[in-house]
Amino acid sequence: MSLQSLSVFIAVAEEENFTSAARRLNLTQPTVSFHMDNLEKNLGCLLFNRTSKGVTLTPYGKRLYESASIVDKMLKTTYNEIRQMAEGNAGHIYIGASTIPGEYILPGLISSFLTQKDAIRFTLTTNNSKHILDSFMAGKFAAAIVGIKPVNMEAVELWDDELLLVGHPDLTANVKAHAYWQLNDVPMIFRADPSGSRKTIMDALENLGIHKEMLKVMFEVTGNQSLKSAIINKAGIGFMSKWAVKDEIAAGALTIVEVPGLCIKRTFYLVSNPLLETAGIRRFIDYLVKEQVN
Repeated sequence: MSLQSLSVFIAVAEEENFTSAARRLNLTQPTVSFHMDNLEKNLGCLLFNRTSKGVTLTPYGKRLYESASIVDKMLKTTYNEIRQMAEGNAGHIYIGASTIPGEYILPGLISSFLTQKDAIRFTLTTNNSKHILDSFMAGKFAAAIVGIKPVNMEAVELWDDELLLVGHPDLTANVKAHAYWQLNDVPMIFRADPSGSRKTIMDALENLGIHKEMLKVMFEVTGNQSLKSAIINKAGIGFMSKWAVKDEIAAGALTIVEVPGLCIKRTFYLVSNPLLETAGIRRFIDYLVKEQVN
């Protein structure tokens, strides 16, 4: 039983006439008759009562029409969905991101993109850069955005970031009062391994001759929100992405601690898998590359 035969059957059942069905399908009447004769032979029963005025469905034909109509509707829906996907206007996009772009940058950009492509769905997974890259390599995401430059794969630079040393104004007031303060004078809070930002921070401090053993690390956390909450609650000062604390700095809830000679900048990179790429994913990637955020 071919899909074409089912389409012809539906047309005959609805038109109740072979000639009208042929006209509707832009086929010849003999072609329509051929499909119906073969269908009845394959099923071993009559599907139509044939009269001089046209045709009506037999009980077998009525049962087939019920199922054929469902199949036809499903196929038309699927056809439209695939066409929309091919045009980049529909589909399900799976994307992975490290914590800063995943929590502070992408939600707003995805929301804006969805206002233009409301038939597209997103699943955004956030974790540390290493975990996201491992998942990307395993084929779980069509695209991924991370804060470390991927090795042995093509990557696109998206956005810049700066890791700022911040603290509650009450805690940083005395620090700022000293002309030559040392980092080991105040309690510090760090992201726990395997945070990509922690490695970036420690490398920058090492370049200034400041080693981990010299720091007064009183608290370690595994997430940006926990880190920010601990800093706001005066548990210590800590390094955070400018994306994560820009609102708190603007409101005066946190202040930046300037360290002479210390400037920690990084880039967020985009990697994509052409084998998993659809037109919708390509449009979203192009959108990310063109969109300027700060």
